[in-house]
Amino acid sequence: MRIYEDLRVVQARLSLLQSLAVGLVAILGIQFWNLQVVRARSFRALAENNRSRAVALAAPRGPLLDREARVLVENRPSFNVVLTPEHAEELDGEVARLARALAMGEAQIRERLARRGPFRPVVVKTDAALADVAALEARRFELPGVSVEVVPLRSYPLAAAAAHALGRVGEITERQLELPEYEGLGPGALVGQAGLEAQYNRRLMGKDGFRRVIVNSRGLEVDEAERRPAVDGPPLTLTLDSRLQAAMDRAFAGRAGSAVALDPRTGEILAMTSTPAYDPNRFTTGIEPAEWARLASDPATPLMNRVIQGQYAPGSTFKVVIAAGALEEGVVTPSTTFHCPGYLSIYGTVFRCNRAAGHGSVDIHRALAQSCNVFFYLAGTRLEIGRIAAYARRFGLGSPTGVDLPHELGGLVPSAEWKMRVLKTPWYGGETVSVAIGQGQLGATPLQLARMVAVVANGGRLVRPHLVRGAAGEGGGRSGDARETGLRPATIEAVRRGLQAAVSEGTGLRARLPGIAVAGKTGSAQVVARARLEKSPTLTSILPHGWFVAFAPAEDPRIALAVLVEHGGSGGEAAAVARQILAAFFALAAPSPGTPAAAETEAE
Repeated sequence: MRIYEDLRVVQARLSLLQSLAVGLVAILGIQFWNLQVVRARSFRALAENNRSRAVALAAPRGPLLDREARVLVENRPSFNVVLTPEHAEELDGEVARLARALAMGEAQIRERLARRGPFRPVVVKTDAALADVAALEARRFELPGVSVEVVPLRSYPLAAAAAHALGRVGEITERQLELPEYEGLGPGALVGQAGLEAQYNRRLMGKDGFRRVIVNSRGLEVDEAERRPAVDGPPLTLTLDSRLQAAMDRAFAGRAGSAVALDPRTGEILAMTSTPAYDPNRFTTGIEPAEWARLASDPATPLMNRVIQGQYAPGSTFKVVIAAGALEEGVVTPSTTFHCPGYLSIYGTVFRCNRAAGHGSVDIHRALAQSCNVFFYLAGTRLEIGRIAAYARRFGLGSPTGVDLPHELGGLVPSAEWKMRVLKTPWYGGETVSVAIGQGQLGATPLQLARMVAVVANGGRLVRPHLVRGAAGEGGGRSGDARETGLRPATIEAVRRGLQAAVSEGTGLRARLPGIAVAGKTGSAQVVARARLEKSPTLTSILPHGWFVAFAPAEDPRIALAVLVEHGGSGGEAAAVARQILAAFFALAAPSPGTPAAAETEAE
């Protein structure tokens, strides 16, 4: 009996051992399956990366050229310092040695390492100096995980000039990585972040290539196994003229504001300036957070493109719309006259003219030339707000122009329907009086006003402004991409003659050019209401914005122009800026210092 009991104990122990053996074999089998099948691809990649290394070949972005093939934006060679942790013998020590060699903080390098994916090299320093490259070459055996890549870097020879039109590049953001238009791009990719660089980003990028190199046990390259060359981005030819662009920037001479010149026949933008501006070269290697915060919070808003994002009351430049609408609707004729005593008392309010003594009896020709407010008060009240809004939209106001730039704003054309829908209050007649001279709730961008005056210049067509030549279907424009406004030739001719008189004998005298007939209209946009100015003497230092819109030559226009000088006081200041731009366009010499400047006849 004792023998059987001992045998059962032995059998139990053998069963336990057998179970353990089977379990161990099963565990080993599962682990072998995991290593040989499930994780085979990972280990194969690890083994491959131990003996070879993929080196990206960045494709240079396509250059931006002006209308005469002069370079506006190009690429220059630069050096990127790259760290591949898998090739480092001892990562912490290598990071410390690399930080000393580049004179940068270890924390900065480790922060970049923390954001990387597996087997992805990390760019530690962009646009490294030759001294940095020499220091790394002298320590190659101490830094097996470090390499230096030659990459193209975006360069903007014009610096701040045309910065808002040309745009800038920068490292792709996390939000952009989630958008479909950036599919296939990874962290660290340089993409367009503003202006044309952003609008035509995919077209400019080209296609990156790569080299697969064989490395030894120390991570040093010994051979090349494969190469796929990068495909350069194609060049993009713009409508801009770099010489006119430079002249436009010089004309502002430190003033804040914006200007845009276009061909009134085709809508091609010849030059575009928004000031104050910024230097896009500062963004190509990654801008420091402190500098970005300073730019973003600057009250002068240097990052804003005033040409398409600045929405201002158009002031008396809007009288072009009122004049055309009044003639079209028969509210006035070329021979209609109104008496201007210097003010108009209507709707229980006194509205003043720009000339306190008044203009006497004026017709539409003289009203445009002298910018008589009373004439346009009366014409506007006869048109009423509904027809005013309709004609403003005919001239392209109240909606984006469709220019091939991102984030364009559409301005505002108020109406009774708009006010009731948005503000829940009815429209009052006194508001029509203000709108008739471009004040009140009207808002327009400089590009919209350049297109507005181009309608008069080209005989009644509303062109689509564009910056890229032959870019139909990609946001650019074509010479035939315009629509008819339906204005009668007689209306266009009457307004054109009035605008020509405004420069030859009226408020725009400072825009006159010898030998060239210029047609234009001054304007001033109140920043603070007149009633507030009268009650608050401390606000008198806040000057109105000065406007000037023009085209030339008056009989056969080749250029249309809008100039805004912020807090310029009157349109005469903007007319003086416009004169310099027009003189450059027609290759005229500036007046000698001894030549007396023509003075404005009115404060407008």
